[in-house]
Amino acid sequence: MAQTFFTGKSAWITGASSGLGRALALELGALGAKLIISGRDQAALSRIAAVPGIDARILAFDLEDSMARAKAAHSALAAFGSLDFLILNAGVSQRSAFTETSEEVFSKIMETNFTSSVEITRIVLPVMLRQGKGTILCVSSLAGLMGAPLRSAYSASKHALAGFYESIRAELEGSGVKIHMVYPGFVNTMISHNALERDGARHGILDPLQAKGMAPASAALKILNSVAAGKLDIRVAMDVKARIALFLSRRAPSLAAKLLHSQKGL
Repeated sequence: MAQTFFTGKSAWITGASSGLGRALALELGALGAKLIISGRDQAALSRIAAVPGIDARILAFDLEDSMARAKAAHSALAAFGSLDFLILNAGVSQRSAFTETSEEVFSKIMETNFTSSVEITRIVLPVMLRQGKGTILCVSSLAGLMGAPLRSAYSASKHALAGFYESIRAELEGSGVKIHMVYPGFVNTMISHNALERDGARHGILDPLQAKGMAPASAALKILNSVAAGKLDIRVAMDVKARIALFLSRRAPSLAAKLLHSQKGL
C-alpha cells in the first residue's frame, strides 16, 4: 500500500540511528523517499546513508540542546526546499520508582520525549501550514495509553505527546496537515536496555517481552502502510499481554495495578 505513497516525498526522522527509527528510515528510503536522518550517533547515521539506493542527509544533534534542535529544524526545512513528513521518533525510557528518581533524570526524560517534539513542531508546523500540506507522525508507546511501574516519567511524557498532538489534530482539521499517532507495544529494540535508572545510569537490561517483540522492520512497514491508508491512530506490536493489560487498565484499574506491581511492569 505504501509502495508509491512516499516516493519522492521528503521526510525528517528523529531517533533514526537505531531501533524503530532506523527501520523507518531504511523502509522509507527503499520506498523512494528523500530523507533527513537525525540522532546523536553520527557513525550509525552514516551507515544508513551509505545503504545503496538511500537518499539521505545527516543531521546529527542532541535533542536536549534547545538551540541545536531549533537549528536542526530550520536545516531540515531547507534541506529539500520543503518537508512532507516529520517523524518524531526519538525518546528515552526509564526503569526507576518515582520516589527514587532524581529531578534531573525526570526532567531529562520529559525534555527528550515531550518538550523537544513540541518545540520542533513549533518551527515546522507553520511551514507546513503555508504549504497547505504535510504530515506529522509522532511515536508514542503502550505507556502512552496506560501507566506502568518504574516508568512514571516515561509514561507521563508519552501521555503528554498524545494529549498535545490529538489537540492540535483537531485545531488543524481542514488545513491539509495531518497528525498521526503511533502506539508501539513490544518491538525488539534496545530502548529498555538504554533506559535511565534513578541516577541517570543506563539500565543495561533488555526486557524479556521486548527481546521477543516484533522485528523493527516489520513494525516500520505496518506503520507506513497505516499512514498511507490514512489511519490516524496506529497500534503496532500489541501482543496478547499488552492488549489484556490495556483492557484491564481501562475496565479494572485496581486489578491492573496489582498485576503490574507484582510483575514490575509489562
